[in-house]
Amino acid sequence: MKEYFSIGETARLNNISIQTLRYYDKIGIFKPQCTDRDNGYRYYHVKQFFYLDIIKYLKSIKTPLEEIKRIISHTSAPELMQTFLEEQENVIEREMERLERARQLLQRRKDQLHEQLEIRAKKEEGLVYVRHIEGQTILKAATPQVNPHDQSDLYYRKLAEVLEERGDMVDNYYGLIYDLKPYKDSGDIYCNSVYTTIYEGAKIDTDEQNIGIDTIPSGEYVCISFDCSSTNYFSYYQKLYHFIESHGIQTDGKVYQVSFPNSYNSLKEEDFLTEFRVLKK
Repeated sequence: MKEYFSIGETARLNNISIQTLRYYDKIGIFKPQCTDRDNGYRYYHVKQFFYLDIIKYLKSIKTPLEEIKRIISHTSAPELMQTFLEEQENVIEREMERLERARQLLQRRKDQLHEQLEIRAKKEEGLVYVRHIEGQTILKAATPQVNPHDQSDLYYRKLAEVLEERGDMVDNYYGLIYDLKPYKDSGDIYCNSVYTTIYEGAKIDTDEQNIGIDTIPSGEYVCISFDCSSTNYFSYYQKLYHFIESHGIQTDGKVYQVSFPNSYNSLKEEDFLTEFRVLKK
């Protein structure tokens, strides 16, 4: 029975490239066992294939080549391997948690885009409407004396920092909360807080006293939507407020303003689709 194999045969039998075998030889983690004195060809013994499987396994769990070399060269390889695998398990679990957060962020973004397109269709009608909105878990920051036209970006930046510290990302969902009142103009409006959505069950610890997790309740909301600008903002607010008053609608006394970007080009003028939402009681 054949025991020695050329590099090409070894590559084919082990589903690995010749270039990879040559590189493993060069860095000293898997070398041919012998050399033919007559032709200078180097050969691998069939029993070496077992050790190549170990290397392939370690590579499959993202082990750096330097770490592989350290493990296979160590005099107490099984003990070292056990310690390494326990460490690698922790690495993989953290990566799985990161990927799960990424999956949830992706799903939230897909849901938001779907909602944005639905709101855009409502905007074209130019009317006040009522729609059901599911409850949302939010991360919010208290914002004393911040007007909707003021630069609230720094508050959103604080929310982003909190999320990024835990390996999460802020999404493209920007919200403001303020009291529903008969304001004289938009300059009289001051927001209680800014917020962004996060996935349900998220646990966030922060030293910032004015930042925390909250929920926006599920329910029927009276809404109006528009492409936001400083000139048309208050007219849409008035339209919504007068509709609620004239129809005697009972509310929780808050306006939930959400904004979605219509463009992703930072060099263009700001272009946001905005919706005012007021919860019916």
